[in-house]
Amino acid sequence: MALTYISYQMAKSPSLNTELANELSQYKTFEDLNLMELEKLPLLNAVIHECMRMYHPVSLSVGRICPPQGTTAGEYFIPGGV
Repeated sequence: MALTYISYQMAKSPSLNTELANELSQYKTFEDLNLMELEKLPLLNAVIHECMRMYHPVSLSVGRICPPQGTTAGEYFIPGGV
């Protein structure tokens, strides 16, 4: 899922694609890339972190239902079953 969203965002932004390609162009082959080298690429890391923030692959929302009698949140009354 994460790679799908990253691909989607990259497809929407050709200039970002170009900048990322420039950042990666310092490496001749994929074999030159290792974890230590990947951590040094600020744009690549920013793209990954931003996509993970915007489109996290694990659902963070847990369904909640207000108790039947309702409740108050600050100044607001929330009816039961909402």
